[in-house]
Amino acid sequence: MDDKIREVVEQYELNMKNVYRVRGAYILDTGEGLRILREFRSTEQKAEFAQNVKEGLRERGYPYTDLYLRNREGNLITENVMGNRYVLKHWFMGEECNLKSEKQVARAAENLGKLHIMMRGMTTEPMTFQADTFAETLIKHNRELRRVRSYIREKKQRNEFELLFLSIFSEFYQEAEDAESMLSNIDGSVLYQQLNTQQTLCHGSYNYHNILFTSEKIATTSFERAHLQLQVMDLYDFIRKLMEKNNWDFSLLQTVLDNYQKICPISKEEKKLLYIWLIYPEKFWKITNFYYNSKKTWMSGKNIEKLQGLQQQKKQRMSLLEKVPEILQV
Repeated sequence: MDDKIREVVEQYELNMKNVYRVRGAYILDTGEGLRILREFRSTEQKAEFAQNVKEGLRERGYPYTDLYLRNREGNLITENVMGNRYVLKHWFMGEECNLKSEKQVARAAENLGKLHIMMRGMTTEPMTFQADTFAETLIKHNRELRRVRSYIREKKQRNEFELLFLSIFSEFYQEAEDAESMLSNIDGSVLYQQLNTQQTLCHGSYNYHNILFTSEKIATTSFERAHLQLQVMDLYDFIRKLMEKNNWDFSLLQTVLDNYQKICPISKEEKKLLYIWLIYPEKFWKITNFYYNSKKTWMSGKNIEKLQGLQQQKKQRMSLLEKVPEILQV
C-alpha cells in the first residue's frame, strides 16, 4: 500500500486483512466486510447530504448503499499530508448492471422505483427547488448550440470535428427546437408544486456503474449527486444511456417502463416531460458543450466518433420516438 494511502487508512478504526487496487480506488478487506477508499473532489456539505440520504434509506429498509465511514475525528472526508481528500465507504462483492441483459435491466428499473418511493419526504428540513426550470434549461442549451455554430462558421480553418458538427447541426438542432416548443404543453406549476410538496429526491447518477448485482440484492452506490428534483429525471437518465448502449431498442424501453411503473407510477405530466427529454438531443448538446469548454484547436478522435455514432443511430432513435407517445399515452 502506498504511504499516502496508508496515512489515510490509519485514521479509521479498521481490522484490515487485505488491500486490492482497482480503477481509481482501493478495496479494503476487513473483518466487518468490504470497504472502498476513493479520492473525493466534492464538498463536505455534499458528503453529509449524501450520507443523510443513505442513512434514510437504511432506516426505511434499504441497507444496500455505500454508506460512508467516519474517521476517528468523526469526519466523512480525510486528508493526507499532500492535501488529497478521501472518503471510505461500505462496499459490495458484485458486478455492474449489464445493459445487454433484459433481466438485469428489468430489476434495475424496479430497484429505481423502490428507491424513488423511499426517497420522498426524507429530508429533515423542507427544501425548495431553486434550479432552473426545464424551460430555462432547454433555452440555455439551445442558445449555446447556436453560439457554437456561429463560432465555428466564423473560423477560417476548421478541423474534422468542426466540419462534421456543421454538417449535422441542422437536423439535431431541429429536435432541440421541437423539444423546447413542446414544453408549453406541460403545466410546470403542477410539477414543481408536487416536487416541493412531496420533497422528492433524485439519485442524480443512476447508471449501470452505480448499480451492483450482489448474490443477495441490488446495491446502489454513489449518491453524491442526490438532490431535490422530479424523480422522472432519474428515469430519463437511465433510459437515455440504456438506449444509447442498445441502439434504441424498443423492447428494452418497454421493459424499463413496465418494471418501474409497477412500483412507482408516473403521472401524466411527468410522462409528457419524459417524452420531451427523450426528444431533446442531449448527447449532441453534451458533445457540443465539451467542445466549447475545451481547447478548440484539437479534438480527440473519440469525440468525432461520438458525433458519427449519433448520426448512425439517428434512424433507430427516431423510429423509437415515434412509438413513445403510444406507450406513454401522451
